Amino acid sequence: MYGWRGRIGVIVSPPNTVVECEFAQMAPEGVSIHAARLGRPEGAGATLSEDVVLQTNADLPRAASSLAELGLDVVVFAHTAGSMLGGIRYDEGLISMMEEKAGCPSVTTASAAVAALKGAGVRRLALLTPYPDEMTAKEADFLQQAVPSLEVVSQRSLGIATGLAIGDLMPQVAYREAQNIDTSVADALFLSGTNWRTVEVIAAMEADLGLPVFTANQVTMWAALGKLKVAANSGFGSLLG
Repeated sequence: MYGWRGRIGVIVSPPNTVVECEFAQMAPEGVSIHAARLGRPEGAGATLSEDVVLQTNADLPRAASSLAELGLDVVVFAHTAGSMLGGIRYDEGLISMMEEKAGCPSVTTASAAVAALKGAGVRRLALLTPYPDEMTAKEADFLQQAVPSLEVVSQRSLGIATGLAIGDLMPQVAYREAQNIDTSVADALFLSGTNWRTVEVIAAMEADLGLPVFTANQVTMWAALGKLKVAANSGFGSLLG
């Protein structure tokens, strides 16, 4: 059977074309990936904004419930901004709700990023996102509140208007943009956005920048595998070994 070591359910935003592909690349032998997609509320539009993201989250209970019959071992909400924009308590509420609806442990990309940064002892973080400036600033605030003593020492936004356009970026864009953010005093770099292709270039970024690199899908897979107690595949940055 597929998923003989563990089954991971992933819930993604409507325009996300990257999560399933990157999770499949990182999945160890015997770990299967099963996806559900949020619906877009009528009239919400596709332009990236806090309002559109939070309105779309209204469909999260339905998406989590749709995975309940699969016998999952863990379900993840693979959408960084989707829980960070609402704040710490909002993120905790999403985790509790998904556990109830899907009937298994749950993580969000936000909670996974917090756990990874805490575990690595990161105190000074460079934050790179494909989002508009205001969404990046909200994520910086979330991380600084959620991780004790963390300071976001530099942040940079690509300002891409839609999720679909983010998903169309080649991974080399992530590598090049990582060279354009100031990491001179940072302990680590975090690339936000589960719809941004990054996992293929994490090792190269770490080698050339000389510091740990965390990305949205990487930390989410790391957290999910932690719930499964399954060892990660190497080759996707120092976090996964």
